[in-house]
Amino acid sequence: MSATAELAYTLEGIAHDLREDGRSRLDFRHLSVEVGIFPQTSGSARVTLGATELLVGVIAELAEPDAGAPDAGRILVSVGCGPGELTLPDYGCADRLGWLEASLAALYSYKSIPEALRQLCIVQGSQCWQLRVHAQLLTVDGCPLDAIALGVRAALHSTRVPRTVAASGDGGGGIAQQGSAMTSAAGGTKGAGAPMDLDLDESLDESVPFEASSLPMFVTVALLGSHLVADCGAAERRAAGSALSLGLDPAGQVCAVRAGGGFGVHLAPLADMLQTARFLCGALLDAAARAVNSAAQDAQIRGFPQADDGAFGLLA
Repeated sequence: MSATAELAYTLEGIAHDLREDGRSRLDFRHLSVEVGIFPQTSGSARVTLGATELLVGVIAELAEPDAGAPDAGRILVSVGCGPGELTLPDYGCADRLGWLEASLAALYSYKSIPEALRQLCIVQGSQCWQLRVHAQLLTVDGCPLDAIALGVRAALHSTRVPRTVAASGDGGGGIAQQGSAMTSAAGGTKGAGAPMDLDLDESLDESVPFEASSLPMFVTVALLGSHLVADCGAAERRAAGSALSLGLDPAGQVCAVRAGGGFGVHLAPLADMLQTARFLCGALLDAAARAVNSAAQDAQIRGFPQADDGAFGLLA
């Protein structure tokens, strides 16, 4: 089939609300999730969304907090492809992996998720946890950004860090114990500039789970003809006039916005895109919650450490 014939076929199916795989315009493909698959990591997940599959691993590292967020840790996400060559969507730039990483950096920035990152504070202004996340795309079809955000959320849902006790090295007795809230030092910032001795309990049975229920996710809505379409396949992405990826938290608040496809986004459909994305985000969060909690139960059966009571909760 020629490119012109493929375009006409795709747009005609969208106009009749019948896509090539039988879905309607706003249906997502099947979602499959596994967590706790790499015991040597702090958290991990395998996510399949339609024909897009990826592995995600999380490593917790000790670090100093950013000057602009002394009461918080950070989440750093990198993206890789392989094995083999994968075709990523056209984002209007040469570095497509860089575009994905920049989009995820905005989603997990202190501006977007301050409360979640405050969990990672050990001693305000002095010590924090840094969660280094790597997402490896194995197969790609359509919109990998949404699948990566789902995978990162699932991996962080299973992430645990060592329980930490910090004491000032000057013998002054200032102590900060990292509990379920991963709090900063008692008495505010006292001792923040002093050297700290950290006592790390590396037993996962005594580790602290990261609360991921407030994390946002990306939902990409594409405009094909005059219709909005979710979870596009590769042919649908090629036929799209524009696409908008909205980072939304469980309350429907916009945390990040990314335009893709090498085209601008017309102002007229913006309000419809946002309303549609909020509706889709709620449905996708429900599906992800069921999938991740089922995967967490399977991981516990395999011997993956169980979360403290009430620490994880649902994803939505």
